Amino acid sequence: MALPGGHHPSVGPSESRAVTVLDTQISCFHSTWNPTFGCTKVSPGCDRCYAEAIANRFHGGFELRLKPQRLTELHRFRPVEENGRRVPRIVFVNSMSDLWHDAVSDAYLDRVFDAIEAQHETIFQCITKRHRRFLRYARNRWREKGVPRNVWLGVSAENDAYRVRIDALRALKDAVGEFTALANTEPVLGPVARHDYAEIDWVIAGGESGARARPMQREWLDQAVAAARRAGAAFWFKSWGRWEHNPVWPLARGKTKAEKKRDLHERGLELLPEEHGGATLDGALIQERPRAYRRFLAGQDGGN
Repeated sequence: MALPGGHHPSVGPSESRAVTVLDTQISCFHSTWNPTFGCTKVSPGCDRCYAEAIANRFHGGFELRLKPQRLTELHRFRPVEENGRRVPRIVFVNSMSDLWHDAVSDAYLDRVFDAIEAQHETIFQCITKRHRRFLRYARNRWREKGVPRNVWLGVSAENDAYRVRIDALRALKDAVGEFTALANTEPVLGPVARHDYAEIDWVIAGGESGARARPMQREWLDQAVAAARRAGAAFWFKSWGRWEHNPVWPLARGKTKAEKKRDLHERGLELLPEEHGGATLDGALIQERPRAYRRFLAGQDGGN
């Protein structure tokens, strides 16, 4: 299938294998994996895309490329240590792309999910803004057998205007049965008071990062938290995005940014100074994982 402008997704078989599996600074995931690379914009959440900036600076552009050589390397995703315990790795699929881009064929998607589903002890989190294509494909693939427990599916919805993407997750549950569903409310760019997280298992929210980041209003974040609490969904507050957008930043003492971050941390006003803009909300971190994660752990330990 052609990209806009008549271009076709390129395949990069000669790319170095060393960059395939990456640890990530994204707090709610352990690693990233990109079986496709590059994208095109579909909504305001894409306007200042961090992936595009990285791709243009280090990878010669953001045009869509397929990476089939990466499909054989998922065995590298070993369990990780958390609090002295080995736990399954959570992998964010396509941090640099969107699996359901129009130029990615269903046949290639089948190859991606065949590879993912064979790695039973690793969790793969797949997030899209292209909810219509996602829903059509997912219904066809999993209608008969259901979504495997290690495949967590989600959508990104940056404000109320895109809440219909969240509806697609409920529609998929109606069609194929239960699975772990995620609403990625990030970057929060406007009110989300009309977001409905019923039947959503995990809500992740955060501000936009980068030099030109648009600020997230505290009211919008509070709306996301309240909606998650009403629905009984686990909530993970990822970050404020920029230090200037963190409400405790005006209280920081020091001349340099490093001194101010250290001061906030030492006084307990910011608990994660290494995060983009910090991630403390009302003096606490909100970093909850969905119930499915605990069930996943129980299964590994011999439970049900």
